[in-house]
This record gives sequence, C-alpha cells and structure tokens, in this order.
Amino acid sequence: MTGFAADPEQIRAHAATIEAVAQRFAAVKGASAHIRQDDAAYGLLCGWISGVLEGRHRRQDELLAYVEQNLRLSADALRRTAEGYEAVDADVDASIADAGGPMNVMPASSSARANAAFSARKP
Repeated sequence: MTGFAADPEQIRAHAATIEAVAQRFAAVKGASAHIRQDDAAYGLLCGWISGVLEGRHRRQDELLAYVEQNLRLSADALRRTAEGYEAVDADVDASIADAGGPMNVMPASSSARANAAFSARKP
C-alpha cells in the first residue's frame, strides 16, 4: 500500500487520553488554589518566605493553566481532524459510488476484456 491510512477512532482515543491529562492539570490547579500566603506560617524570623513562595505559586498556577489550555486545544484539534478524515472518506466513497461502484469491482465485460488482454501479453 502506498500513502497512509488514518483511523478516526484511534485519533479520537488519543484525543480522549490528552483530555484526561488536561483534567489532571485542572485537578492540580484546583488543589493548588488552597495554598495562600500566610506570613505567620514561617514565624517572625522567616515570615518573608511566604511572600516569595506566593509569587512563585501564582506563576506556577499560570503555567498549569497554560498547559491545561494547550492540552484541551490539542484534543479539540484531534477531534476535528478525525471528523475531517471521515468527511473526506465519505466524499470519496460518494464519488466512487457515483462513478459506478467500488474500484475493486469491475463489470463482467470489463473484467473479461482485462483478463483477455493480460493473457494475450503473457509469453
């Protein structure tokens, strides 16, 4: 076989896997929302640490949201790709049907002529 083949169901399965990973990122982001700056948590001497950690925590939340969004966009794009492959396959099937049926089925007279021509060329 030349070219390539794409299975829309496998593409959708991959999209579902990516969506599951995105949901994990959403869960981490949700759990992370409970962490807040608490100056008293580190005592008087080290209270400044909570401010530093809060800034980093905010940036981490932004990164998690960014990754989650990109995973969801990828899953959506894969689903659209699967739909596109199915639409092209349906169009090709319709074109073949309009032209007289599947390409591997020839009318008996055409098949007989093709076999006769092939046999005549054999040494």
